[in-house]
Amino acid sequence: MAGKHIVLVGAGHAHLDVIAGAEAFTRRGHRLTVIAPGDFWYSGLATGVAGGIYPPALDRIDIAALTAKAGGTYHRGVVTGLSSERSRLTLEDGTEVPFDVVSLDIGSEAPPIPGEAAHPDRCFAVKPVRRIAELRATVEARAAAGRPTRIAVAGGGATAAEMAANLEALGRRIGGRVDVTLLAGGERVLAQLPGRAGAAAVDALRRRGVLVRTGARVASVDPDAVRLANGESIGTDLFVNATGLRPRRLAVCDLPLDPNGALVLDRHLRSRRDPRVHGGGDCVAIEGHELPRIGVYAIRQAPVLARNLLAAAEGGEPATFEPQARYLWIMNLGDGTGLAMRGGLWWHGRAAFRLKDWIDRRFLAKYA
Repeated sequence: MAGKHIVLVGAGHAHLDVIAGAEAFTRRGHRLTVIAPGDFWYSGLATGVAGGIYPPALDRIDIAALTAKAGGTYHRGVVTGLSSERSRLTLEDGTEVPFDVVSLDIGSEAPPIPGEAAHPDRCFAVKPVRRIAELRATVEARAAAGRPTRIAVAGGGATAAEMAANLEALGRRIGGRVDVTLLAGGERVLAQLPGRAGAAAVDALRRRGVLVRTGARVASVDPDAVRLANGESIGTDLFVNATGLRPRRLAVCDLPLDPNGALVLDRHLRSRRDPRVHGGGDCVAIEGHELPRIGVYAIRQAPVLARNLLAAAEGGEPATFEPQARYLWIMNLGDGTGLAMRGGLWWHGRAAFRLKDWIDRRFLAKYA
């Protein structure tokens, strides 16, 4: 059997194990190419980076080195188009890359807010994760210059609450004046949590001086303020967009997408229209499941993807991805405590943060 060219587009959570196990492909005569714009940044540690708990370097995995070590080929670039009909990928610079089998794991992005793109030096979205490290560096630089910093965090979910908590903690750690306001568009912060759990997290934020506002949807970003949907203007030095995530999509793709722009896949993590095309992580939608965009699902998809890419190259039987009904999820609250959830159970305290720290460090150590 002639070797096949297997291409991984993006280097997210679902592709990491595939990249690290590239030898499983190359020793059978296949070529594995990884096309990604740069290093992998681990979202699980990101808010801790914002809070000054972890150095940014700890949160990064060198994808070029990981690929080379495993026997694959790394190409630094951004894929903008996929033609199933022509079996070609198109890169941002116009280069075309042929494939026999391909997988997409290009992640997600925060929906942009009007005016945000005009102020990249003061507006930071939570994706890509590297922007969180840049936000921290900006806050530290302002503190070193003796400048107080007003930060508005837009969003009412877990990421927004974590960012607000950790930015307040960063101010304490560096001895700077950092005032944080959390602007939630809905009437409740952390609505996805049981009422008592969400209330406990919000109370903790308020006790630490974070101003929490509900019914405060950010409509636009001005040079030195954010404007709410009700017309109110709130002065701010830095702005964080943590309003949610949407799938990152290719500019051109001739395969079915869902209404949000996610590549539609079957239970084998492959397109029904073209079983050579696979995917994982935030950029895909799996038929029959509505999954939150969190790393735990992408990590569980990785071994299924690895097996099915090889099966697609060799005509084997694909494995089925079965998402778990319950999972452990822990918020880092920046002050050495965490809020842990599994199903309907939750607990808040230092033990929860220590467990999260252990899980995150163990995950990153696999690829060091």
